[in-house]
Amino acid sequence: MKSLTKLAAVILPLTLLTACANTNNMSEMAALKASVESAQSAADSALSAARNAQSTADTALRTANDAESTARSAQDTANSAQSSVDECCAKIDRMFEKAMSK
Repeated sequence: MKSLTKLAAVILPLTLLTACANTNNMSEMAALKASVESAQSAADSALSAARNAQSTADTALRTANDAESTARSAQDTANSAQSSVDECCAKIDRMFEKAMSK
């Protein structure tokens, strides 16, 4: 009987320690799960922000390309107008020289 009492005296504290350890582990697992969920949420938010930034960058690139095309077209128009003015000036100079030679 003494042996059984001694065994019970050893088993009871071990059982209580194991139960406490399991409860502590469960608390740690719950905290870890919450931490992982929080990290996942932050990662999702960062990914969403990165996608929005990429979309904004794509829009800016399209706008810059459109502006470049418009500027090229304006330059071509200006060059054509300058060429017409140069031809007109040359014609006027010839007319003036012809009139002065008479």
